[in-house]
Amino acid sequence: MSESATITLGPQDQTYLHLDTPSRPAHWAMLLELGEADPLDIAAVRQRVAERASRYALFRTGIEGGRWRRPRVIEVDAIDTDAQVTAAVYRDDADLHAQIGTLMGTHLERGRPFWHLTVFSPESGGARQYILLRVHHSLSDGIAGAAFSALLADETNDDGLAEFDRFATSPRFHISGIDPDELKTAKAAFEEIWKAGQEGRDWPKLSKSGKREAVWHSVSTRELRRAAKREGASVHEFLLAAVGATLSEVPPAGTASSNVRVTLPVTLDKEFRHTGNAVSVSLLNLAADETAVAQQIPSVRDQLERIERDRPELYLAAADDAPRAPWPIFRVLSGASMNRMSPDIHVGINPGFTRVRTVLGVPIDDLTALSPLVGYSFSVTILILGARTSFGIVYDGQSLPGYGERFLQSFDALLTEATTKTSP
Repeated sequence: MSESATITLGPQDQTYLHLDTPSRPAHWAMLLELGEADPLDIAAVRQRVAERASRYALFRTGIEGGRWRRPRVIEVDAIDTDAQVTAAVYRDDADLHAQIGTLMGTHLERGRPFWHLTVFSPESGGARQYILLRVHHSLSDGIAGAAFSALLADETNDDGLAEFDRFATSPRFHISGIDPDELKTAKAAFEEIWKAGQEGRDWPKLSKSGKREAVWHSVSTRELRRAAKREGASVHEFLLAAVGATLSEVPPAGTASSNVRVTLPVTLDKEFRHTGNAVSVSLLNLAADETAVAQQIPSVRDQLERIERDRPELYLAAADDAPRAPWPIFRVLSGASMNRMSPDIHVGINPGFTRVRTVLGVPIDDLTALSPLVGYSFSVTILILGARTSFGIVYDGQSLPGYGERFLQSFDALLTEATTKTSP
């Protein structure tokens, strides 16, 4: 293990170490559903990872400390593939979902590279293999997470792997020198959106149990675009409206929200050339008492237009030239800021940036992104990747036990109706 690390985390990266607590791990995940083929051998997967780990320092980077003492970034000389790549067996779909939920609530080990791969194989024949990649958010955000595809991608030469270079080797994202007038506008917009979302909220809070549950789904991207067009909406508008309509149709037991406060990821890097955490969040309010997508869309559209115009995410950006505090104090302040923002749910809508379609000769049938719960009890992460759009749902198993299944059934029914409806 080398004494000096190649990667230096910036303020945006450090935010996810500030927000990582014993009950709230801050890693995202990507779930690969493999197609029908001869099962992958765990030894072959480990060999591929060992070969690829030497390509980028990012793959060998880990963190020591980072909770109540300042983090130290380390870079290992060689990957311990037995520790970084493990095998698991699942009995049925329910068992698979339970195991993945558990892993979403299980911290990545500090002092090792800050990612982990789990290869899931069925206990009996006839079912699919899955691979779960978990990456701590301090290393990378969802868009730049495409770099980690290089750990497994079926490319045999440098030209084929070069598509990952910009995600894995470009400088960490930094922001500074925000124009004072832009910052004033951003703050005013954020405060107004926050106040508008105060009334009628009755969403279950994120507990300290650390219990996570997960479900997922996917649909045809083409049909999704057609459904949005029939509603006179963009895909972004349609998906947010569909989430709001579903929350209205199947609210959590014992709640009566008329409004749900959403954190919506917004990139600070308009060129999408970063590798670190160039994503901040804006707030957006969804009606929780309106089951019609068409009635949700006007409010969603107005709010998205304001976000685009006033850029409230700048108010929350961790800028390099912002006042700095000792690490423990800044950690407390970050937690207090999240508590003050008090989001109910998270909805991320992400474009995909990888052409990887096979792993060791086995086709990938679906990819699903899963997000951490860092202040909210329910998360829907939408990945638009080629012909398929996937929905990864992670939620607090104590505050919302079993809710993901109810939400997904209603959400699927809504999408099915919307994508099969004929134009007037």
